[in-house]
Order: sequence, then C-alpha cells, then structure tokens
Amino acid sequence: MILLVSTLFIIAISCSSQLDNEDFSDMIGKGQNYTPPPIPVEEPTLKDKDGWKIDSIDGKSFIWYSYNKGAFNAQQQVNVLEIDLSSPDYELEFVSAPQLDSLSSVALKHDAVAGINGTYELEASFVKVNGSIISPITLPEGHLRYWKHEGAIAYDGYKVEIGYGTKESYSYNSMPNIFSGAPVLIDDYQPVGETFIGDITGINLNSLDGEDYRRHQGVRHPRTAVALTEQNKLLLVTVDGRADLAAGMTAKELTSFINQYFKPQHALNVDGGGSTTMYIRDSNL
Repeated sequence: MILLVSTLFIIAISCSSQLDNEDFSDMIGKGQNYTPPPIPVEEPTLKDKDGWKIDSIDGKSFIWYSYNKGAFNAQQQVNVLEIDLSSPDYELEFVSAPQLDSLSSVALKHDAVAGINGTYELEASFVKVNGSIISPITLPEGHLRYWKHEGAIAYDGYKVEIGYGTKESYSYNSMPNIFSGAPVLIDDYQPVGETFIGDITGINLNSLDGEDYRRHQGVRHPRTAVALTEQNKLLLVTVDGRADLAAGMTAKELTSFINQYFKPQHALNVDGGGSTTMYIRDSNL
C-alpha cells in the first residue's frame, strides 16, 4: 500500500548567543598548576567509509552521508543525516502535517534545514506532538496492521529515546513528542530486526497480504528509519527502492546495514514504501 506523507520529522535551526561556562567550571580555584584532564577521543559515527560520500554541512553537528553502491547483491542508495543532539545550533521538531502536504513544503513552512517522513498511517500509529495526542492507535488488537507500533521514538526537547512500547505505555509516557513505528531494528546493540519476521521456511511471501508483517518487512521496499548512538548522535535514515539503481531493503537487511556501518545503540524502522522521503535544504536530493 502506497501512503502519502502524513507525519514528518523536521530538524529546524535554532541559534543561541549564550556563553556556556560549564566546560571551565572544573578550573575555578585550581591554581596555575592545574592540568586539565585529557579530552576524550570520540569514535567516528561512520565505522566504514567505503562506498560513502560525506558532506559536513556544519562541522561536526550536522553531517550528511550518502551511499551509492552494491549491498546484499543489489544496487542501493542510502542517505543518512547525523545530528549531534548536544549541539545548541539545532533543534528537533516533530510535526503532524496534513496528509497531502509534501515533505519539502512542510519543511519550508517550518524553516527547517532537513527532515524525513515520520510514521505509518494514523490509525495504526501513536502520534503525540508537543504534548497533544494526535492519534492514540485506533486499530483493534489482532488487526492485520496492529504490529506497526512495536516501537517508538520519543523526544522531550533535550534527549531522544528509541525502544519498544505498547499503545498503553505510549499513552502514559510523559515525553511530549512520540512517533511509533516498526519493527525495532536494534535494541541495546542487539540486531533484533534481523529476526523480526521469524521462520518463513516454505512460505511464499508474495502470496501473503501486503500488510502482513512477514511480507511487509520480508521483501525489499524503500525504508525510513531512525537510530541513536551512545554518543547522543541521532541518525535519520532513508533507503531508496523499487528502481534499477535502488533495490530497497528488507528489515533484516536494513538492520544489518545500519549495524555494520554505524553500530548504534538503538534503531527503529518508522515507515517505508512510497512515503520514504528525505529533505535537505539547498540540495538537489
């Protein structure tokens, strides 16, 4: 089923003129013989650069990685945006937009520097924006599409959390911004998305309903995902598909791909298919 954009992640610029003295607090009263502790060496977010083009849009706070090479015996096109959540230069904004609005039009309206589409159709998803629940998930338990809210990304203006949840747990969660999605790809470094569809031996996936989780996640499609590293870096991921130069990925392949190149602590597939879109201002993406 091809879905139009309904909910979107938007990253918008915010500027701060305040001086942060926190980095100097340990030096106060130490005297001139004080030797500051060594600066920790941070591991690069991208672990293997082969096949990747890297565009440092703004130093270390906002980086665009693009991959155009073969993977899983097929040609792939993948785009990843890395945002340093500790940076005061950017803020993350969750936006619930009209279904017929394009990602680029919503991004321009919010003066965003980048964005990706958010979650699945509203009746199958939990959507909370700025403290208001837009969709509480209206599908009954046991529905063919009920699996689509297995996990969620939540944001309170300071930190991002990605992990498993339920319709009930999302409702009670105090985080003001929550988008559900599925499947969970990586949970505390464990590549759980590789086994999401279970044992499909002897099953013709194309004979199943398109919304059956085994077919939906077991055949190649465009994908949209989010991931979070232990160093507080948020990754926004889109995988192109359904084209000669972009085959798309299964949930298992996407899990393996993200884990191989970025090794995040948590990752979640939030959407896919015709909805998969990424916007970067002043680019021809």
